[in-house]
Amino acid sequence: MLLASGMSRREFLHQSTVAAFLMRGLLDCKPAIAKDLRADSSASNALSARFSKRQRNILRTVQLQLFPADGDGPSAEDLHALAYLQWALTDPDNLEDGDRAFIARGISWLEELSRQEYNNDFHHISGLQQHRLLEKVSNSAAGENWMSLLIYYLLEALLLDPVYGGNPDGIGWKWLQHQPGFPRTDKTHGYRRYQG
Repeated sequence: MLLASGMSRREFLHQSTVAAFLMRGLLDCKPAIAKDLRADSSASNALSARFSKRQRNILRTVQLQLFPADGDGPSAEDLHALAYLQWALTDPDNLEDGDRAFIARGISWLEELSRQEYNNDFHHISGLQQHRLLEKVSNSAAGENWMSLLIYYLLEALLLDPVYGGNPDGIGWKWLQHQPGFPRTDKTHGYRRYQG
């Protein structure tokens, strides 16, 4: 995917050293928006439930708009981004922040807007229509916050150790030509084991 500057995603990440910055500080820069936008009681029920099939279809479609299969690096699908997101949202800190409820609320907003604009569900409209709708969503404060949170989790799926469910076989690392640190973690020594 070429950016407006004519630069590919890979060139952008390399030239701006975003990858190095993200690897060092990803966990410290999580958008704090979900905590500030606590959901009402009906949305808080979404905290304890998995996303429905419909919600997963919408999330998968949005993720593919944000990280498409365009031949310039791994797509959201290649990164197992949806599976990673669902796993990450079981983390107690992410539950406390209200991330799942906020993402579920954003899905509802997106579906309402899709029906208003195109009289169809988001994952059934064309790719160009999806792109236009996401641009429109990003122009509102809540929509920008929602998309920032989804991008945050996409970047985690790209950059974290495959033991956490994203970045299978280090596909993101290979794309960025990143050499992971040693020793690498394993399933018995992941960060959740050491949470207090």
